[in-house]
Amino acid sequence: MASNINITIDNKFKEAARDGDINLLYTVIEEDPHVLEHKDSIPFVETPLHVAASFGNIGFATEIMRLKPSFAWKLNQQGFTPIHLAMQHNHKRMVLRFVGINKELVRAKGREGFTPLHFATQIGEIDLLAKFLMACPESIEDVSVRCETALHIAVRFQQYEALQVLVGWLKRTCQMSAMQIEKTVLNWKDESGNTILHVSALISDSKALRLLTKTKIDLKAKNLENSTALDIAGSAEIKNVLVRAGAKHGSSVTDSPTIAEKQKLNITVAEKIMIFVIRIRRDITEDQRQTFLIVAALIATATYQSALSPPGGVYQANLENNISNVSISSISSRTSAGTQRNAGTSVMSEGDFMTLSILNSLSLLVSTVAICILTPSGIVGGILLTPLIWFAYCYLYSMKVISPTNATSIVNLVMVCLFPSVHSGVCWAFSSVYQRVKCREDNREIETRNGATGRNIW
Repeated sequence: MASNINITIDNKFKEAARDGDINLLYTVIEEDPHVLEHKDSIPFVETPLHVAASFGNIGFATEIMRLKPSFAWKLNQQGFTPIHLAMQHNHKRMVLRFVGINKELVRAKGREGFTPLHFATQIGEIDLLAKFLMACPESIEDVSVRCETALHIAVRFQQYEALQVLVGWLKRTCQMSAMQIEKTVLNWKDESGNTILHVSALISDSKALRLLTKTKIDLKAKNLENSTALDIAGSAEIKNVLVRAGAKHGSSVTDSPTIAEKQKLNITVAEKIMIFVIRIRRDITEDQRQTFLIVAALIATATYQSALSPPGGVYQANLENNISNVSISSISSRTSAGTQRNAGTSVMSEGDFMTLSILNSLSLLVSTVAICILTPSGIVGGILLTPLIWFAYCYLYSMKVISPTNATSIVNLVMVCLFPSVHSGVCWAFSSVYQRVKCREDNREIETRNGATGRNIW
């Protein structure tokens, strides 16, 4: 008897969803207040939201999503969510209503790990594709069970316009880590180790190939068979396009060390320093970073102030020497001992000034290094380091100008001359090691994720 009642309620539910009858929906709920919970408890089930999505009943679907948001993520027995069914039946307004209510539905994974973004790419619905990317930029990172991104699907199904939209979006997006996302997505490998360049070369899609060679795609990437796109190119035209773009055969591309081989390599002193720096940067909290930056900036500012106002001040020009059209360097003063000193030089003795110069220079060096470590990496961080270098250089030059004797002036002059070359060499060495260490970590993460079939890129 109970089973017959359940069947009746289920039939009423389907009828209400098919007709978009919200009144009948609440009639069913009056008969069984737990009816929605019963549906939700079944792992794979056709909910009223699936039925409404198939028939394009937007009002009814919206009411169901308000009452039971989890239905939007439910898979039916065929492995599809309601938004997948709406796309299959070409109910675009329904699809956009789903995304408007919850933008994360763009990432809902259905059969074979296909998201609505993947499906829109496969059928060439470029308008929906663009709106999906605008609503949920993170969806570009999703992969199917074959480890294919939306770009793989666009190339495989020869949806050139969809590929243009995806590549254009990757070039224009300004989301966080946009440059890294662009590089990673373009060079992502499917379950066979093929990038989108491999796939386009394999199916001889010259239009897609020409588009991809103008991006940041790796022309020397190898698949699991140790072949580059040039090795598997199916026609002379495709090979010519790849050769002109700079592609190489697999035999002429040096294999990168495997993860295990990289762990065996000896760590150089420079790498140890950079690993230490990277660990410090990652262990510091945001509040600590801000506090340390303020302290380092105050120390650097106070140190620089000593070059502007050294202890005891500087010699002033005599009244009779205050002549127009005479440079400051030519104006001199006499000390009480009768020694002639240039105006603007420190009144300190040679020994005291040398001690102050060394200690202050070390203080400035430590504070600027701390600022370099604490400043976030990236293009903006690199730009901010440029005025920091000029700041340190101006300090050294100021100390040279106010040097009280020729000996101290020569020492500071040597420091001024050596600073640019030493600093450039150290920055270049640290930058190259840092990039190598960071690239090694990124490659390790990418290779690990490549082995996790069906997971997201990140």
